[in-house]
Amino acid sequence: MTEKELEILAEKVADLVLKRFVDYYDNHETLEIYKPTEDDVIAFEINRLNKLMSRYEELEEYEKAAIIKRKIEILNKKLNK
Repeated sequence: MTEKELEILAEKVADLVLKRFVDYYDNHETLEIYKPTEDDVIAFEINRLNKLMSRYEELEEYEKAAIIKRKIEILNKKLNK
């Protein structure tokens, strides 16, 4: 099979998969896309920063940890408003 034939086959397979996916959701239920709220995003970022701060503390990089701690405090104030 040549590269061109393989590409044509791949396009046909992709079209079939996409068509079946669209047909399924058109006939069964709506596809809901998760859209996080601002509070969800802030909470996620606080969690990420807490992990980063812990890593800096373990590495004894206290100046970096202090910067991260300040960012966490700002986000907590924003979350608790």
